[in-house]
Amino acid sequence: MLLHRSTGAVPCFFPADASRLAMRFLCITPNTSIDRTMVVPGFLAGGVWRAQSGSIACGGKGVNVARALKRLGQQPVCSGLLAGHTGKLAAEVANAEGLEAAWTWASGETRTCVIVVGERGATTVLNEPGPPAAADDWSRLVQDVGRLARSAGGACISGSLPPGYPENGLKALIRAASMNGRRPVWVDTSGAALIDAVAAAPYGIKINADEAATLLGWRVQSVHDAIRAAREIRRRGPERVAITLAADGAVVATGQGDWHARPPGVRVVSAVASGDCFLAGLMAGLAERVSPAEALRLATACGAANAMSRDAGDFEPRRLTSIIVNVSVRLMTG
Repeated sequence: MLLHRSTGAVPCFFPADASRLAMRFLCITPNTSIDRTMVVPGFLAGGVWRAQSGSIACGGKGVNVARALKRLGQQPVCSGLLAGHTGKLAAEVANAEGLEAAWTWASGETRTCVIVVGERGATTVLNEPGPPAAADDWSRLVQDVGRLARSAGGACISGSLPPGYPENGLKALIRAASMNGRRPVWVDTSGAALIDAVAAAPYGIKINADEAATLLGWRVQSVHDAIRAAREIRRRGPERVAITLAADGAVVATGQGDWHARPPGVRVVSAVASGDCFLAGLMAGLAERVSPAEALRLATACGAANAMSRDAGDFEPRRLTSIIVNVSVRLMTG
């Protein structure tokens, strides 16, 4: 993806030269799933409901990042644990979708997640925990990621970790994906895994406000709260920290400065995977060597564009042009 700047003060980003060599990214989903999405107008808990429409897809946050990177003209490769009949179905639908993948096969049965889209974008998500990760399965995943990382310019590790993953397992996965610090790796996770990720000091941490609040033990309810949180997390080791704030946009803290981006208002169909599309935009922008502020602008536009679509990570790249010129970005100095 070539990032073009408009002749005005606000840059404009869109895929341009299809013949241009795309960046290869490794998108790791340790706890991959089959996602079954159903559109159910008026949905409320309880009762019997009939879906208006439904679809299945290979799921998990890293897979969503891969979809968005592909939309942005990049070359993503999916990696992660798959198991059993559900895992075979996940691999089949990912292949049918045109996603390049190199899966690590494990024992058990890949989880199923149910996404119910109701009125005005109100979305209910039911996530199974996934099969426990045996030590030998995790070891093979780390080895496979280390091999795949040799041909990648960067990577992300996204989503929950399977139950029972080994102690220091995430640290080993980050080390393998980064080739011992020689490749940028972003981590997007939560809970105990997020504590482990921050301690491992990867290139980047991307989380939402609730996850930041849980990690730090204080409320993150405003842009200034988020900037404070991002700076504190960065102080603990990661080079860059991004925190998404839903309709209030996102912040990023870096060694070059700290910024806040706010998207324009959009008609929300489903916000599922908007954070993953945000991360894809951030990775793609930084890979193009634009400033952190402009990468944040692209990332924020990607998240907003995804919210206008029913399917996770499936947004229209040309829509970014109309959104991105209305994303405001400001340097945070306080």
